[in-house]
Amino acid sequence: MERQRQAPLFEALVAHQKQSQGNFHVPGHKQGIAFDPEGRKWFGAMLQIDLTEVGELDDLHQPEGVIDEAQELAAEAFGAERSYFLTGGTTAGNLALVMALCKPGEKLIVQRDSHQSIFNGCALAKVRPIYLSGKLQKNAEKLLPLRSEDLEQALAKYNDIRGVFITSPDYFGRVQPVRRLAEVCHRYGVPLIVDEAHGAHFSFHPKLPPSAMMEGADASVQSTHKMLPAMTMASMLHVRGTRVDQQRLTNGLRMIQSSSPSYPMLASLDLARRWMVAQGSSMLAELLGSLQVLRDTIASLKLVEEIPGEDPLKLTLQARNGVSGLTMFNWLRDRHVYFELADHRRLLATFSVGTTVADLRALCDRLRELDQAVAKMKATKRAPNLHVPVMSESEVCLGEPNGAQEVEVPLREALGYVAASMIVPYPPGIPLVLPGERISIESIQVIEAIIKEGGRVRGLGASFPPRVVVLQ
Repeated sequence: MERQRQAPLFEALVAHQKQSQGNFHVPGHKQGIAFDPEGRKWFGAMLQIDLTEVGELDDLHQPEGVIDEAQELAAEAFGAERSYFLTGGTTAGNLALVMALCKPGEKLIVQRDSHQSIFNGCALAKVRPIYLSGKLQKNAEKLLPLRSEDLEQALAKYNDIRGVFITSPDYFGRVQPVRRLAEVCHRYGVPLIVDEAHGAHFSFHPKLPPSAMMEGADASVQSTHKMLPAMTMASMLHVRGTRVDQQRLTNGLRMIQSSSPSYPMLASLDLARRWMVAQGSSMLAELLGSLQVLRDTIASLKLVEEIPGEDPLKLTLQARNGVSGLTMFNWLRDRHVYFELADHRRLLATFSVGTTVADLRALCDRLRELDQAVAKMKATKRAPNLHVPVMSESEVCLGEPNGAQEVEVPLREALGYVAASMIVPYPPGIPLVLPGERISIESIQVIEAIIKEGGRVRGLGASFPPRVVVLQ
């Protein structure tokens, strides 16, 4: 499409830089004139377009010119009715969406293993979350996808739900049944919101899972910088239909985002969209072919194997002999090969249209070496079994004092108290206790067992014996 060849925001930045006869505005480096000499070698070209709301460069918080045009083109490319550029990452979009959906004291269904930004949004908006989870797999290593019947039960039980907020795909490329969940939400007249931080590429090739917009979500937030060629922190928020109040959403974004957004970051969103529309499909097709060669190599290894996922641009590995992902991660890091993350079991690599054939050939060689090295490495113990409820209710509105004080108590004395923050054991990285939930003896026993076995638990005080923050 001819329109998609344009990059109006980027083009306006370049035009302004060429025609400007006097810079008497912020930022203080004056387009790179005053800058550390060594740093200028790296930052120089970008500093020339590090500008502010001058001339024809528009205003992110009230776009009427080139930013508005760039966002319209993004909406067209990503299948939305309206798109918003974000310079605070998907976090900014998640916070603003929670604030748009709920007033203080109202309820929001939240997927249990969501990103912390959604829980923080609930605290900012003083929301009372209802937590929904997929069933826990028997080996307690992961949560299964959400079931539409469980969502329907939750919506039937609570008739004052303002929306449903889920995550799809997750960090490891696992996808929720978005279309079925959207159908349930819409029968009850509530919007489905998707944290799609890791799925910005889904729109651009038929062999990838469908995007949340394609599957009927009312809004989604994508970390464009994670999977597409945009600058770090550059994200987009997409909306369809009228179930999300866009005036409240706009107001929330004005509150959350900086009044001095980065123009290079905004322009990178404009360019990423143009590049993906022009070349994304062909580049992804080439990448998918190369990734299949990599996967064929992995299938021939003796000890290192893939844990399958729905997104082929994510590669999750484990060792058949029980060697931890952290051990393999460190082995690779010592050889200057850097993966995205690791835990007690898994090792995750993330690919994109910027991944080259040479990169993947070198990775094949390293994984063959790792496969031999793993045979001599020590295995780790399995995580204790968890009990995670499919549905639970926060006993308080997050962020609302309710006459309660946050106090830190020894873990053993926390029985029966309401947790003030989430408690997440690693392994396996599944939230065991969420804000507003009451701490049970089973949770305490699991936490103690994980600590005893050398695992980590986020949400505990940095002391021994372990302490936890509760409401008193």
